[in-house]
Parts: sequence; C-alpha cells; structure tokens
Amino acid sequence: MPEIRPFAGIRYNLEKIKDFKKVAAPPYDVIDPAGHAELLSRHDRNCVRLILGDNPGQVGDYTKGARLMEQWMSDGTLIRDTSPKYYLIEDSFLLPGENAPRRRWGIIGRVRLEPLDTGRIHPHERTHKGPKEDRLRVMKAFRTNLSQVFALFDGDADSVKDTLTGTFASTPEVDITDGDGIGRKMWVIDDRKVITRLSDLLSDRDFFIADGHHRYETALAYAREMADDDPDPTPEKGYNFLMMALVGMEDPGLAILPTHRLLYGFDDFEFSKFSDCLARFFEITSVKPEIEAAIRAGLPPKRMNGRGFLLYDPAGNSFVRARMRDGLDLGKEIPNLSKPVRELDVTLAEQFVMMRCLGMTREQIGHQEHLEYFKDVTQAMERARTGGQILIVMHSTDMKDLVAVTSARERMPQKSTFFFPKLLTGLVFYNHGD
Repeated sequence: MPEIRPFAGIRYNLEKIKDFKKVAAPPYDVIDPAGHAELLSRHDRNCVRLILGDNPGQVGDYTKGARLMEQWMSDGTLIRDTSPKYYLIEDSFLLPGENAPRRRWGIIGRVRLEPLDTGRIHPHERTHKGPKEDRLRVMKAFRTNLSQVFALFDGDADSVKDTLTGTFASTPEVDITDGDGIGRKMWVIDDRKVITRLSDLLSDRDFFIADGHHRYETALAYAREMADDDPDPTPEKGYNFLMMALVGMEDPGLAILPTHRLLYGFDDFEFSKFSDCLARFFEITSVKPEIEAAIRAGLPPKRMNGRGFLLYDPAGNSFVRARMRDGLDLGKEIPNLSKPVRELDVTLAEQFVMMRCLGMTREQIGHQEHLEYFKDVTQAMERARTGGQILIVMHSTDMKDLVAVTSARERMPQKSTFFFPKLLTGLVFYNHGD
C-alpha cells in the first residue's frame, strides 16, 4: 500500500526573502518564454532559475542550476528544516461562472514509489518520452524534487481535516495572492502527534495521480538507476520516495477543467465535408444561443445529455454540437480500447475527429502535429481565427470516469484533465540524495 512520510524540507528563508510572491513560480510545464522572462525579472532568487534555468525558451543547464541551489543554501537564501515535517497547503480561487470562491487543501509529504501497473498509485494519462528525459536530467543534477506531484487520495477526508483544525487556525508560513489572483497558503506541521496521526490516516489508501505523470515515471526510472549503482540499495534510501501533494478525491474545492483541441494545417479542408464524415457517428446539431454566448464569454460548456463535444468552425465563426449517436457500437468501432477508455469524450474526439475523419495517426497526435491544446476557450478561438480549421470545445472529464479508467489500470489520452489551479512551485523542496 502507498506509504507517506514526513521529510525535512528545504524552504526559502523568509527572514531574507520578505516577499515570497517574488520567488515562487508556476509549474515548469506551463511556463512559456515570456512568462519565464517575467519570473526572472521578479527576483534574482526566483525558483524558475532552478526548474528551467535562466535562458527563456531554452533547455535549462541543470548542472549550473544545482550549483546555484548549493550557493543559495550556503548564503542562507534556502534553509533546511531540522526534523521531518508535513506541509499543509490551501489554495483559494474563483472559477469562471461561479460567484463563491473555492478552497482546496492538501498535505505535502514524501511517498514511497511503487510500480504503476501493480500497486495502489494509479496514473490516468498517457505520457511522452521527451518530457521524461528532461525531468530525468533535473533529478540527476539536483538529487532533489523541486515540485510536487499532485495526487488524490480516496476515502474519508474529514478525519484528516479534523486532525488539522489547530493548524488551520494558526498563522501560515506563506500567505500570498499570486499573479493569477489565486490565494496560496502553507503551514509547516511539526507537532509529532499530528504527524503520526496523518501518517496513519493516509495509509491504506489508493492514490490517483492528477498532475505529474512524467515526473512520477521519471522518479521510477531514476530510482532503478540509483539502486543499480548503489552498493547498499536499502528501501530507506531517499531516491525510493517522491514528494507529493495529496488532496482528498471528494474535496468540494477540487476542480477539473477541460482542455480544448485546435486542429490546423490539413490540405483541401472543408468544414462541410468534415461534418458529413462525423455525422456517421454523431448527431450534428446547432448550439443554443445562450450556450454559445457563454462559451464566447470564456465559460466552459456544461455537459450535454450524452457523450460528445462542441465544434467551432473559425471560417464561419459558428458552433455545432456533436453528440454520439444512440446505438453506436463503440466496442465494434474502437475494439482496441477498453470500455472505460473508449467512452471518454476525449477518446471520441481523438478517435473520430482526428483519426477517422481527418486521417491523423497516433504518432502525429503524440507529437502534436496539426494540434494545439488550450485551457482558455477564448484564446483558442482567437488562435483558430488566425489559421485554425477546427476547434474541439471539450467538456470537463468527470471524476467517476477518471476512477473507472484508473481502476481498470488503463490510461486516458494526454490532456484529458486539467486540475485547477496548478500547484505553486517554490513552497518546499525534497532532497532525496542525502
């Protein structure tokens, strides 16, 4: 079963860094060159210099970054906790279309690594080779987890939260509002009774990776390499653990947003011919004016009655709804995929829109040929009007679908889920090389 433990984290010295907001950063995989440059300009000790280096748009020199981290440890910019601790985080945010803010809390600890195909830590998305190679270079250089894998724990979360009543009532170590208007708090848990109680409560659970699949698989590969070269590869070695942030699967603050697919660059493309192809499998109908207005205002579409998605035609600046036809035999149409996977909206979009009607191969999809992903539907529409041919406006993946897929030890297509907000980087680091 998954084993979670406290650890002596490395953190920014807040006596030296008076404004934590200036040194924090989003996760590495959502930082574009412009954002990278902006983070560098905030502070000469911003953690982006570690996670991506100091050359926006280029692969980081992680050996140089590791030396920089050692320098920050030496001069007191970073300090190490003197005993193992857990770290409580809380994010407060407002979703588009909602008036009441949400709050999502989680526990940062180190979790023992276990194989994804046999244990109780479950992935839900496919991964690609390139990002794993990059993150392996980071692990080898730093011997440190610079960011947390975001995972969900099943079962009762109320007992865990009740254990944290005193912690929530205390003054947090970090309390900021980031550049996206998201409130970020972190408390350091050093009460030994609370730590022991948390370890007990979070044992014998299933963990579901929400964000960080590449980093988890990289950590497995790294642990194997380290064990092969270690004359005494005991289970207690730090490389057998990975820093995770654990959030309750039924937390009311948990939010999954859709990722939209923009398709472009197809020769002799006509939306009407494409629509005729798709109509063999989907009912193509108009979109209600109020739904279209909401989408144009940037709100994610509400789930339809049935499986499917919306399609935006940039040439005609118009929307249609594609709903899977009743009686369509997915077992016959997509026999190579299991039932939980083939019923996903994202699978239907991949199989019928991209592969069946546009002729894309799985390799092209994996390498993002003719394909861009967007979290923001208005940005996606703007980009579509400057060279796109089809925008697939997705609904959010339902939690029950995620559980069904992972319980069957299957994986969804990439970019099936967008857990919002992303975790903040820079709160705490885990050195696994000592």
